[in-house]
Amino acid sequence: MSTTAENEWLRQVTVLGVGLLGGSVALSLRRALPQTRLVGLARTPEKRHFLASSGIVDATAETISEACQHSDVVVVASPVDRISEMVISAAASSPPECLITDVGSTKRQIVAGVGEDPTASKKFVAAHPIAGSEKSGPENAISSLFDEKLVVVTPTETTCPELLEKAHQFWRLTGGQTCEMTPSEHDTHLAAISHMPHLVSALVAKIASPEALPLAGSGWRDITRVAAGDPTLWAAICSENRAAIGSELKQVAEELERLRQMLQDADDTALYRWLTEAKKIKEQSP
Repeated sequence: MSTTAENEWLRQVTVLGVGLLGGSVALSLRRALPQTRLVGLARTPEKRHFLASSGIVDATAETISEACQHSDVVVVASPVDRISEMVISAAASSPPECLITDVGSTKRQIVAGVGEDPTASKKFVAAHPIAGSEKSGPENAISSLFDEKLVVVTPTETTCPELLEKAHQFWRLTGGQTCEMTPSEHDTHLAAISHMPHLVSALVAKIASPEALPLAGSGWRDITRVAAGDPTLWAAICSENRAAIGSELKQVAEELERLRQMLQDADDTALYRWLTEAKKIKEQSP
């Protein structure tokens, strides 16, 4: 963890989108840097009341301009299809040295969208903390959500080295461990390891017959846990990364056809080899 002196530049952090992830960013910073002022965007009286009573942030603002005007860091934690426009709005009203980062689970389109605005692109370092839950909302935010979790930072060729170092420092303060990828590398890998599996989980839930559901045990519940995620959020993620996810789903369809053929041919040896290979991959995973 960095020393207090190293973090003196972090006087105020603004969170645009104080839900599960945004709220957890605020709580993790309150734990690490209790002297840092935390501001949250809250456009409704109900949200402002909850944030004030919960202590997640120190102050709320009704507009992006008001929320960002004195901030050293702005974290955009909105659905992925709104991140670019919110980054651009935040850049227009934040100080010149402000770092703007995000939590979006897609990166290529977000980075491209921000890149169309020179002011925003100078301040933005895209990031994706690999952490979350099927739950949503600030009421489920926790200070330890990012502890020991990987945070993928996706700079571009024009990213300022000093700003990039600030982004790494910031995300480490949340408890995360940072690494770097290009936006395209990130989206390709996340399609395989997160986005496609979410759709497969939803598929398993969708095809379960009402007659079978009373028999569902822990295996079915484990496989379908993430299917309980917010459909609006996941529809936006899939739309932003449709090409990479489509490629992964094609591979899924091919493997399912292989399995179907093994069963049809009563090829138990091939089926055993297939299951053994999958088991080894799972056992070797982190």
